[in-house]
Parts: sequence; C-alpha cells; structure tokens
Amino acid sequence: MKKKISLKIILFTFIFFIQSCGIYVYHDYDSDVNFDNYNSYSFNQTDIDELEISDLDKKRILKSLDLGLKSKGLERSNSPDLLVTFETKSKERVYVNNYLPYGWYPFAYRYPYSSSYSSIQGTLYVNLIDSKNQQLVWQGKGVGVLNEYSKDRDKMINDFVVKILKKYPPTFD
Repeated sequence: MKKKISLKIILFTFIFFIQSCGIYVYHDYDSDVNFDNYNSYSFNQTDIDELEISDLDKKRILKSLDLGLKSKGLERSNSPDLLVTFETKSKERVYVNNYLPYGWYPFAYRYPYSSSYSSIQGTLYVNLIDSKNQQLVWQGKGVGVLNEYSKDRDKMINDFVVKILKKYPPTFD
C-alpha cells in the first residue's frame, strides 16, 4: 500500500515539474496591419523607466529584445516604425494538498497528508506600437515559473523573450 502512495506522490511531482518548466506564449495583433512595412524599432524609454523591476532585469530584457528584433530583420533607429515597450507581472501560486487518496471506490480512503509548495509565476508582455499613429499593433505574452534564485537569470529571461518573439511577425495561415 505504501508503494502505491509513494508512486502517486512521485507521479504528481513529476507532472507538476514538467508543467512548471514551460513558458506558455500567447500573442495578439491588429489583422489590418501589414507587418512588412515595419523595418525599424526603438525602445520607449519613458515607459520602461517606470517599471518596478530591478535595473539588472530591465537590462537583460532590453538586451534580449534587441537581439531578437534584429534577428527578425528589424534595425534599431532614432526614427523608428515601431516603438517597443514591455511590462512584467508576477504572482505567487500556492498549492496545498491535505489528503492523499488511496484504494478503489467504494472502499477508497483519504489518508490525512498535508503538503504545500509555492512558485512564482511571471508574465512578460512585449508591446509593439506603430510610431506614426501610436496604436498597439502586436502584443506577445509569455507566462512561466520564475526562479528568483536561478544562477543564470540571463538565460531564463532570454528564454522568455525568444519564445515570445517566435510569434512575430504574425503569420496569416
């Protein structure tokens, strides 16, 4: 019986670990816009300066966005076609399990077992704004688990940005 209980705990932990490692990406865009017309970009520094994250993380995000947008064929310019901003949000997710079921219905039993764990879920929004009419034309959103004690924050942040920018420019399939 204990073997089945420990197997369920291991399976639950494994599934949680696999799900928590991923970065889920969403994007939205103005379908009336021809993205082939955009060749240059610049960061909207006023919006970025107002963000309440560390200057080191801002620098990491800006560096990753700069490299990612250049890889998409865009050039950084003083008179850009696109203005780039980003936003971040985070929240702590707490998971609590008070009982561990075992057995089969109708003889199943809920063994009192208390466990809890938490993780920080981070969201990064990347906004691309048409500089001529100041309208949002594309937004990418990445959601994933953040590890604030990660030894390689550069890689963690770059992974978020790379996965978000994979969706730019939108394809009209």
